[in-house]
Amino acid sequence: MTDESLPSTRMSKKRSLFITLGVVLFVILVAGVKALAEEYHWLSVAPVTTRLEALREQGQPVVVFFHSPACSSCKQVQQTLAAVYPAYRETVFLLDVDTTDTRERELVERTGVQITPTLLLVNASGAEKLLVGEISSADLRAELDALAGGVP
Repeated sequence: MTDESLPSTRMSKKRSLFITLGVVLFVILVAGVKALAEEYHWLSVAPVTTRLEALREQGQPVVVFFHSPACSSCKQVQQTLAAVYPAYRETVFLLDVDTTDTRERELVERTGVQITPTLLLVNASGAEKLLVGEISSADLRAELDALAGGVP
């Protein structure tokens, strides 16, 4: 080996090391995101009906938010949920239903949802309650308190 080839060999080894390190970090990042997605159901492709029935069988309280893309009142309810729901994340499950999604048609029809926004509250014993229209933060908090058994 000549003295001139040493810098290029070092650069090649550094480049290989950086590429390997990058791949390892990428794999760790993907694994972490996948674990979070599974925990919080970000990538769930199962219809809400399937998830709702599984939660009902487990005796878990659930809120199902029925909305449509062009609904301005739905945006208000979504903001209220974003402000209030995080305190209940450990005790109440939140499911989201776009009423224009044909995969959710059976659930929309079974629950009798005709207007958006609508919240379907399902308590631990499986009893259902529909709330139609906008809802204040105080009213939503009271409903979630009752659903969670008084424990946010």
